Amino acid sequence: MDIINGQSLREAWDDLAQLHGDKAALIFEDVAGHTRQYGYAQLNDEINRAANLFSSRGISKGDRVALHLNNSVEFILCWFGLAKIGAIMVPINTHLLQEECAYIVAQCRVKTVVTRPEFLPIYLEIQQSQPELAELLVTGGCGALKGTANFDRLLEQQSAQLQSQESVSADDVAEIMFTSGTTSRPKGVVITHYNLRFAGYYTAWQTALRSDDIYLTATPAYHIDCQCTAAMAAFSAGATFVLLEKFSARAFWGQVVKYRATVTECIPLMMRTMMMQPRQPWERNHCLREVLFYLSMSDQEKDAFIDRFGVRIFTSWGMTETIVGIIGDRPGDKRRWPSIGRTGLCYQARITGPDGKALPPGEIGEIQVRGEPGKTLFKEYYQAPEITARAFTEDGWLKTGDSAYQDEEGFFFFVDRASNMIKRCGENVSCLEIENIISEIPEVVEAAVIGVKDSIRDEAIKAFVVLQDDAEISEQEILEYCVKNMAKFKVPSFIELRGALPKTCTGKVQKHLLCEVS
Repeated sequence: MDIINGQSLREAWDDLAQLHGDKAALIFEDVAGHTRQYGYAQLNDEINRAANLFSSRGISKGDRVALHLNNSVEFILCWFGLAKIGAIMVPINTHLLQEECAYIVAQCRVKTVVTRPEFLPIYLEIQQSQPELAELLVTGGCGALKGTANFDRLLEQQSAQLQSQESVSADDVAEIMFTSGTTSRPKGVVITHYNLRFAGYYTAWQTALRSDDIYLTATPAYHIDCQCTAAMAAFSAGATFVLLEKFSARAFWGQVVKYRATVTECIPLMMRTMMMQPRQPWERNHCLREVLFYLSMSDQEKDAFIDRFGVRIFTSWGMTETIVGIIGDRPGDKRRWPSIGRTGLCYQARITGPDGKALPPGEIGEIQVRGEPGKTLFKEYYQAPEITARAFTEDGWLKTGDSAYQDEEGFFFFVDRASNMIKRCGENVSCLEIENIISEIPEVVEAAVIGVKDSIRDEAIKAFVVLQDDAEISEQEILEYCVKNMAKFKVPSFIELRGALPKTCTGKVQKHLLCEVS
């Protein structure tokens, strides 16, 4: 089934501009409360300007351009402007440190980075060792240094008519999104134009979006949720997309009310911190039809949130590789908390045992899903054919590593996430990556990292460290090393020194025993 009809994002935006004209497409609010608003035709013009800007700087089809930006209008313009000329966006988590950014830039052989002045020092340093990184486009000022240019000024100089005549198809790659895995380095998930267009139609169906809806989000633009569950869904339905620069527990619900949002999305951290705010008499004067919800929350927390704000919770499950929440609540269908829902359109899902065979209802096993790579599932892992092959069974089922069970009516119930992964404030964190960094400390023999329950952040990170005999290094010094050498959200909350780690007869650390004593 082809619901895209071969159209790329270029044709999609031209059609949206023609169909919806001056209707509000994007409203952006920054942390100071300043707003910028664009109609569909106007936003398409600005996207064309961005496309022409990249073409004028020598960017062409297949070239990789990294975006290291907070939520912003510029992120949206670059994302779709690059797509219009067949170039490839590489979004970078704004919390990553220099070494982590350098790895992604090197892996993708990025030619250009679009960033802001506060992140510029990272890339000026990277340029010294990676000559392929030819230019830094800086938005929000600056651009006077060698190898940099002012993005805002260049954008104003461009035509609103697309200049590129390069052919772009739905099967072309639109972006490479890096996601943490159980390996020590993140993997590049390759996403096509078809993937993004399908995601828009799918989530618009899933949430019953209409053109008069207002979809508000504060999730990071570099993340799959913001792109495929929010932005693409809103634009595909001709709705209004409200993008907040950052989440503020103090301000968020007021923004929901102010913009008369009909749909929004939250993770438990957001809900918990909002529940800590003083009650306001206007809290229930909102227009919300759905609050999309991800991850786990206790019945008590969920009920308290619903009772206070008078909302309905919409649950789903997915991963970057599935593009959207392929298991979730469905329009017009009953909901069964704490189920993560049932399988959506164009997908199959099953629960399998260790032998790979499907399990009957009630038995816990691995979630495996089937779709079409490059269309309803990611195309591949970037330049990693062996890892891509291992991700699928011989008959084409994607192995997620997450465990769940299913009831007699097809509702799925999530049990645990992929092994050796920690979900902290909505971010996936690889235990092995942290273990490797800690092990670089000369006094450290080995380290084991686990997630421990945290009432605010879903999971906190705890590291168990074994030192060399007579080593003189404290837990605080290890923590300071972590702060200097990894992104903030990866830094352990707890360090515990151990004389030894529990292991199997083959030498593998028995992390379940560490969990029992944490």
